[in-house]
Amino acid sequence: MHSKNLQILAAVLFIFQIGCNSKVENTNTDQQKITLADSKKKLEAWQEGYLDIHHINTGSGDATYFIFPDGTTLLFDAGSMDKTGFEKKYAPLKATSPVPDNSKSTAEWLLTYIKNVTPKAHQDTIDYALISHFHSDHYGSLMGLGKEIPFGKIIDRNSPDLDFPVNLKTYLKDDDIFQSYLSLITNEKVSVEALEVGSKSQLHLLNDQNAFPGFSIRNIKSNATIWTGVDNTTMEYFTAEDMTSFYKGGYNENPLSLALKISYGDFDYFTGGDNTGLQGYGLPQWFDVETPIAKVVGQVEVTTLNHHGNRDATNEFFVNTLNPKVVIQQLWCSDHPGQEVYQRLIYQDKETMERDIFSTNMHPETLVTYGPWFKDNYKSLQGHIVIRVNPDGNTFMVYILNEGTMGLKNVYGPYQCN
Repeated sequence: MHSKNLQILAAVLFIFQIGCNSKVENTNTDQQKITLADSKKKLEAWQEGYLDIHHINTGSGDATYFIFPDGTTLLFDAGSMDKTGFEKKYAPLKATSPVPDNSKSTAEWLLTYIKNVTPKAHQDTIDYALISHFHSDHYGSLMGLGKEIPFGKIIDRNSPDLDFPVNLKTYLKDDDIFQSYLSLITNEKVSVEALEVGSKSQLHLLNDQNAFPGFSIRNIKSNATIWTGVDNTTMEYFTAEDMTSFYKGGYNENPLSLALKISYGDFDYFTGGDNTGLQGYGLPQWFDVETPIAKVVGQVEVTTLNHHGNRDATNEFFVNTLNPKVVIQQLWCSDHPGQEVYQRLIYQDKETMERDIFSTNMHPETLVTYGPWFKDNYKSLQGHIVIRVNPDGNTFMVYILNEGTMGLKNVYGPYQCN
């Protein structure tokens, strides 16, 4: 490849790694938007039988907190960002500000939120804490949070070996956050293990599993291992050498992310960290991990956007196959989402579900760049986003919460599950 082409490809990959036209009319008569004039109204407390999924807006990365039907709790990522450092290093990109404000650390705000929404009987511990991959915007607050509330079990992509696709303990020896993580899992004697791809039992209800037979979690992906869709069997999509050769001795955390499918009755939910899906442009075939993921996940009611909606993820096949009714975008940077990703999400044909898109924290510069037509196709641009699935698993609601007051801003639904 000519040196000029290599330079262009390197620049494209650099942008991908840092992560950082007509209106679709809503005609779905099965759902409604309820605007709440009384900002003091709060989300009703979780009750047994409900599945609550809290996409928490801290302005500093991803954090999703689950309360399962029997009260078992799971935290999927707990990110933090150095806004000043990021903007200095990656100017002119802008990062969002801490939410609700910078009077507390991100870990402290997460703790406040979790204590606020968790029933007292389940506040003593977070049963499962999952790290999708080792980027600060996905696990930077985990160590601080772990000092305040114990984790029953931590699950990451590669423990205890931490050697894929390189020896992470040495490769990340100067990474303060990763070294802090090593101290947590070593000194605090917390149980830690790798995600078992293909398993439907590693993550399970801990309090009353028999009471909710319609609830399950399927482990879809970790590292290069992807579930085949048959029993617990898996396939290896690429090798460590494939990745380190392409990155000339380095590697990329994003395509190594965990992915889960959570089901409750007819309700299905997908989340996949920063998994990538771009094809072409000199990229290897294995860079598109979304396509084999989508093939085994199938249609879902709700999905989060891979890699915050960045340009190297959420490809056309992924969107069309998952075909979600509700899309959750967790973001913190002025280049989230990629405009082409947004076009794929709003496009509709006779096979496409009518789609509602919600954002935790859209950067003001993104709105200025894309214009009013972009804003008009979002249901909500700012706030905590809570999915509440009813006990029968047939319907669900979407609640938008004010970050400062925890008051209800808007309510959407009910949505009917397929």
